[in-house]
Amino acid sequence: MRLALLSVLLLGVACSSDKPPEPGGPDAGPGADAGSGDDDAGGGDAGCAPLAAGPGTLLVTGLNTPRRLAADATDLYISESHSLNPQQPQPGPGRVLRLPRGGGEAVPVAAGFRAPDAIAVTSDSLYVLDLDGLWRVDKATGARDARPLDATLNNVTIGGTEILPARFEGRDVLVIATAHRRLVRVDVSGGNRRELFAGTGNTQVRGARVLGEQVWFLVGAGENPGLYSVPLNGGEPARHLDGSITAGTSLEATSTHFLITEGGGGNGRVLRMPRVGGPAEVLASGLQGPVFPVELNGTLYFKDVSTGGTDFLRRVNTCTDGAVEPVGPEGVGPGGLLVDGTTLLYTSQESGTGGTVGRIP
Repeated sequence: MRLALLSVLLLGVACSSDKPPEPGGPDAGPGADAGSGDDDAGGGDAGCAPLAAGPGTLLVTGLNTPRRLAADATDLYISESHSLNPQQPQPGPGRVLRLPRGGGEAVPVAAGFRAPDAIAVTSDSLYVLDLDGLWRVDKATGARDARPLDATLNNVTIGGTEILPARFEGRDVLVIATAHRRLVRVDVSGGNRRELFAGTGNTQVRGARVLGEQVWFLVGAGENPGLYSVPLNGGEPARHLDGSITAGTSLEATSTHFLITEGGGGNGRVLRMPRVGGPAEVLASGLQGPVFPVELNGTLYFKDVSTGGTDFLRRVNTCTDGAVEPVGPEGVGPGGLLVDGTTLLYTSQESGTGGTVGRIP
């Protein structure tokens, strides 16, 4: 099978009539991602025709709890956790798989992780968030460093973590949303660690995007949940921009909007908020655990926790009536979601041998 060229952050929402951010306007950033990471992200492109619903095409089957996706020019990378509550010390059964774009089998590129979640890929390295911290893996050989680059970034089993490659003062850095109390910037070598945000108590930083010189992120639980921004250089304290989002789980950015998921247990919601400011629009509600909103052809896609059936991947056509409908494949989610120019790539996070990676349509 051949994978179409993945375009991970496709900015621009064609069907929106909202005014785009003004250059240099408040909280708007420059209006384009600057190295904001390449896993589980997506934006819009021209048109308002949603992808046809249906089972799509399975690319990999027989996986044990596949979680997140990342891509480079030649390959798709998949983190496979095996367990979200591992008891064994490192090394564990978790691994990262490589699936060639040009066709072929998914093969392990690195192993020995305990419960890998977010992954990112650069020109020569893979970066993996695991229970033992942030690991660097040589992309060509699969060899990983003897020690994690940062052992404190280790709260990965609840999901919502991010690894975002970026450029800062002429060097390559990573911005890490930890799913715990911290948002961290670190050099790709592991040096020059800088905490951009440090919450208290049970604060959870889940979901982040780098837009120009600003990092936008969600804080769930804790004393002051909501949407925040902070300069990439860490020179100013983080700003609390919207307190109405009390249990945020995923954040995406298009050229005009933020896409946000929050909550669960029948109270989950999918929100769309103008980047220039203003109230959030509720696009879907009554959900079990929505994550990973992306926009394509004027339609917003997201994943929700499911007990089976064909409704874990859903869509809301924002150009028409806004009704929520299932897109396709059977699964329990939530896994990961990645945008192609014309399709969506997903993982379905079943355990045992039920986990899959596929594309719609």
